[in-house]
Amino acid sequence: MPETTSPSLPFWDQCVQELKVRRSRFRIRRHPGSPFIYVREMVDGRKLGEFSLKPKRWCSRDDIEEARDLCIQGHRQGTWPAPQAPKPEPTGPGWSEMAEACIADIKLRICKEGSRAHAINDLSKRIAHFKGPVEAKRLQAWVLEHDPRLQLKSFNRRIETLSQIHRSGQMDLTAELQRLRDLRPKGAAEKIRKASSMRVRVIPADEDLQHWLDHLEPFHQWVFGCIATYGLRPHELWHAEGIDSQGWISIPGDMKTKTGEHFAPPVPEAWVERYDLRQNWEQFHGQLNARWTVRFADVSGVKIAVNNVAVSNSLYKEFQRKGLQKLWAPVADGEGMDWVRPYDLRHAYAIRCATSTETADAFDDDMATWMGHGLDVHRRIYLRWLSSSRRKESLQRRRGGGPAINRIQPFASVLAEEGSLALPEGITPELLEMALKLKAAGLG
Repeated sequence: MPETTSPSLPFWDQCVQELKVRRSRFRIRRHPGSPFIYVREMVDGRKLGEFSLKPKRWCSRDDIEEARDLCIQGHRQGTWPAPQAPKPEPTGPGWSEMAEACIADIKLRICKEGSRAHAINDLSKRIAHFKGPVEAKRLQAWVLEHDPRLQLKSFNRRIETLSQIHRSGQMDLTAELQRLRDLRPKGAAEKIRKASSMRVRVIPADEDLQHWLDHLEPFHQWVFGCIATYGLRPHELWHAEGIDSQGWISIPGDMKTKTGEHFAPPVPEAWVERYDLRQNWEQFHGQLNARWTVRFADVSGVKIAVNNVAVSNSLYKEFQRKGLQKLWAPVADGEGMDWVRPYDLRHAYAIRCATSTETADAFDDDMATWMGHGLDVHRRIYLRWLSSSRRKESLQRRRGGGPAINRIQPFASVLAEEGSLALPEGITPELLEMALKLKAAGLG
């Protein structure tokens, strides 16, 4: 018989090539993650079946040689020569098929790419490559690879992936999800964990921020100037509807942004003119949307922005792509310096509103409304980084210890004008506003 293999090839590859050249009905195969030799039966280029030769291993030369000889013998006979027919591989869906079905379901149910990214990543890059039978206990063990006391963020992300598998209808994970959720820290331990895991923000001084903005080229100056002046979530700038003659910006809801419609004043007001935020709106807002396009999906007649996370992340990447000079500032809690991320500019706005003379007549709930979140979030998340000294200065100024520029229409007056506040007879909005201020100052 003529030579059919090359002696320079590893023995496994020589045997694979020999069976191919012989056009053998049976071919040896191996699979990632399995040490055993598999045999695939082929007729006219079509796969008829595949089975394992366990305990024969592909790392053993003797086992490879025996498997090759069996394939040649089976080809001559037209049937596999083993004394007993090998047990075929299970025909039910494996991990890969289950993961693929879950991913398809998630894409149908969840339009926003950022909301589904972690689950799809887990399914495609991890769960799809699991070996063995598809069982709930394997998924539970995978979640428990992270300690909920030390790695709660990763632990919770994996629980969310299991929740998406459960919702897809591919597996019933009710019991496993309940067991895993019961392992989360509770009570005081959870409060301590939340405080320790919260990312420490970097709040630059207004003077340093202004100096940094002054040295950016016009487009980036306008982008980061808008975020800093109005405390925007970065993605909100793509959807913002403009700056009015009073300097206020309008942020829509309608499933375009994270929260509902809200409006915000510029703080400080001087930055509107300093960085031509209103004057250059049409030019740079158009350029922003042309450079990184927001994609929408139609769900029951409602347009939903699906890639807000991606367009926001594009601003972070500008510091690598364009080599933008980073602004460095002391971390708000602890020692050392760090660079100011785009989202840190939103936190800086919250601190500025709490301490600026321009907003001395505003209450915390006003500021929370400007930023499009609740009062509890405003105080617990954003004002967390307000230093003791600046908090004291703010309270003293509001009690009458410093000048105030009242350029923001009183909250009670706005409610009365809109008809959403019914005032008792003889009580004007101005009197109510004064009473509220006296109470806040501890005088009423």
